[in-house]
Amino acid sequence: CLDDWSFDVFALAEAGTCQPVKYLGYDLLNRYGTIHKFKIPPATLETFLSRIEEGYCRFRNPYHNNLHAADVAQTVHHILCQTGMMHWLTDLEIFATLLAALIHDYEHTGTTNNFHVMSGSDTAMLYNDRAVLENHHISAAFRVLKEDDCNV
Repeated sequence: CLDDWSFDVFALAEAGTCQPVKYLGYDLLNRYGTIHKFKIPPATLETFLSRIEEGYCRFRNPYHNNLHAADVAQTVHHILCQTGMMHWLTDLEIFATLLAALIHDYEHTGTTNNFHVMSGSDTAMLYNDRAVLENHHISAAFRVLKEDDCNV
């Protein structure tokens, strides 16, 4: 069950044609009513979640991948429910929390910040050697959000 700590994200991936971010993300945002409350067109949300899913698979990262993103989002949902925080947060805060969980490692390269800095990667240069991956994850996800067909 999606509400349980023991939720099996691997089973979800197998059942959902390996698109756990798309299916779990849509379900969670729907459960909290954010799709309706913020008038998000379902097709736009599906396109956005699919693009996020693709970004998690881009580098074939064995850990920071779409399963990890879905696992973190489900864990956040579990914490919101078990602590009662969902009753203390606004709809916008819940939406932002779930979205943050879904995009938190978007396009992760499978390397560390230190690797980027020490190798002088373009990404490290772009972010001035500061929180290189974290800056990339949010910036890249925001670029997706700016696309008309993904602007949730």
